[in-house]
Formats: sequence, C-alpha cells, structure tokens
Amino acid sequence: MQSPSLGPFKISSWDHLKSTTTALTNLLLGSANTLPPSPSAIPTTSQILSLLTSNPNLRSLTLNSLQIDDNSGYDPGLQVPLHHLERVSLVGTFHHVFPILRQLEFPERMDHVEIMINDCTPQEGREEIGPCIRDYLLRDPRFRDRLGIVLKSTIHYILVSASVVGAGYRGPDRQPQGGPPHGVFYAELPWMVSHDVKKKLCVDILALLPQESIVDFYTNLPVTEEVAVGMPNLEALHLTHGPMESGFLLPDPNGPNAHKKLFPSLQRLYLEDTEAVDNDWEPLVTYLAHQISGNQAVSLELFGEGVHVCPEVIEQIEGLVEELVYEPDLKQECPFGKCPYAE
Repeated sequence: MQSPSLGPFKISSWDHLKSTTTALTNLLLGSANTLPPSPSAIPTTSQILSLLTSNPNLRSLTLNSLQIDDNSGYDPGLQVPLHHLERVSLVGTFHHVFPILRQLEFPERMDHVEIMINDCTPQEGREEIGPCIRDYLLRDPRFRDRLGIVLKSTIHYILVSASVVGAGYRGPDRQPQGGPPHGVFYAELPWMVSHDVKKKLCVDILALLPQESIVDFYTNLPVTEEVAVGMPNLEALHLTHGPMESGFLLPDPNGPNAHKKLFPSLQRLYLEDTEAVDNDWEPLVTYLAHQISGNQAVSLELFGEGVHVCPEVIEQIEGLVEELVYEPDLKQECPFGKCPYAE
C-alpha cells in the first residue's frame, strides 16, 4: 500500500487496515512475489471493497496481481463510490479483477484507466470486457468528438486502447497526437484459443464502441466493409500487417454501398508492413483514385518490412495523393532489381 506519507509494508490484518485508513488519496496493493503469504494476509473480495468504501477520496488506485480469496459473488446492490478517482490500474486474473471492477462506481472523467486481464475466455471478453470498454468511453464526454482507437489481436492477447485525438495536424509524416484521457484494455487468452477466434472477439468488441466518434484507427485486423461504414468520421487509418488484395478498402460493387466511399472523411492513410500479393500494388492505386474523386485530398505513408514498390507505381501514387512518404525496406532485396531509393 502507498500513500503520500507511507511506503510499502506487509499487511497482517485487512480488518485492522480498514479501521486505520480512511483518508487515503493514493492506494497501491500488490503481491510481493516472494514467499507465499499467510492465509490471513490474503484478502477476500469483500475486504477489498470494504477498504475502498472506507477511502472515498482516492484519486489513484492500483491493484497489481493481488492474490484474492474470492469469498463473494457479484452483488448488484453494492456499489463503491469513488467519485474523486483520476487514475485506476487493475491487473490480474479475470476472476479476481472483475468481481471488484463490477462494483466500483467511477466518476464521469478519469484521465488514465488500465485494465490488464489474464486467464480470460472469449465469452468473458465479449460479455464483460467489451461492455466495460464501451461504458468507459460513453461515460467520459471528452471521447465523444475525436476518439482514437488502437485494436490489435495476436496469438497471445487482444488489446484495445483509446485516447482523445487532437485536431489540426496534416500530412502522413505527422502522426495524430493522442491526449488524455487514456484507456488501455488488455486481455490474455488461453493458448488453445485460435487466432481467428481472437480476431472475431476484437471485431465484436469494436461493434460495441461509439464508432461514429472514431477519427483515428490503428489495427492489424482486416478492415471489412461492415467495419468501415461504421466510421463515417474517420480521418486517419493505420493498417499494419495486412495484405494488399483486389478490392482493397472498396465497397462490394454489387452491394448497397457500391457507389459510396467507405471512409468519406479520410485524410491520411498509413500502410505498415503491407504485403502486396505477387508485388501487385494496383489495388492501392485503384483505391486512391476512387478515394480522391470529388476533390478529396488524401496523404499516404507506406513503410515497413518487405515493402517495395516499383518506381512506375510510385509515380502513379504521387500523382494521386496530396503527400507521399515512402520508406522501402532496404534490408530486403528489391523484387524489381536494385532499389532506386537505396541511394
């Protein structure tokens, strides 16, 4: 536990701690990762909630991999008001963190929220973590106009982070600047859960979020037409590790959006580690020509591992975009012979 005047120490009695701490503003509880604690030193969920109830003026709360003897289920009638909280970080297993998280009553605005969960199933991610992220974004009015979202899925985890994106920046080499509030939500799923299931979970969580407020989106997932039409105000799109295929970012020619732009407000496109099938960048050229119709200006940054575009295509792209930043992978042999950008 930490406060402005107290350093870390061992806790022998949680009931005694509750009775002697009623005016904390900063609280950090975590396991020391040394010898196994005595049974009396392991708190129950109700003891943690009781301690928080006794300290309603907390501004910073951290529960870091705390060992908890969960002796109680979710009680919807019990809410712990923490109306002065500015920062919260909860790290641990799903079954330790969420029985506490469900019963905390947060203020409308918090500048920093970090929820890092391990041992989480896809169903728990869909039914608990997704709504938790949605409620956090909808509660804080600062997210309503210029929301930046990072959405990643790997073989080990899923990650969603949120920030407020500033206005007024231009050009692909000037990345959108995110400011507070910041939210980071990380969930580690069992290794036997397939990557496809993890990606589907990310898409399901995205569907819960206020997509119309998103102006900046970073993802390593495929951007489908269904995802795209939900973000009419998107200004900056950062795609990483995605294939360059026919129909790239274009609507289904036989679908309801056939004659529309999927991202009517797009200004900046970042393509990182993009793989062109058979070194064919024509889908990108086709997309840019479609996107700039109606005098819409788009800037492009193209960079990362394995990225090489022949000079003729670069010339085509330069004629379509307002600004181009091209950083080919000079460590990899250029499929077009000696790379003219290596000198």
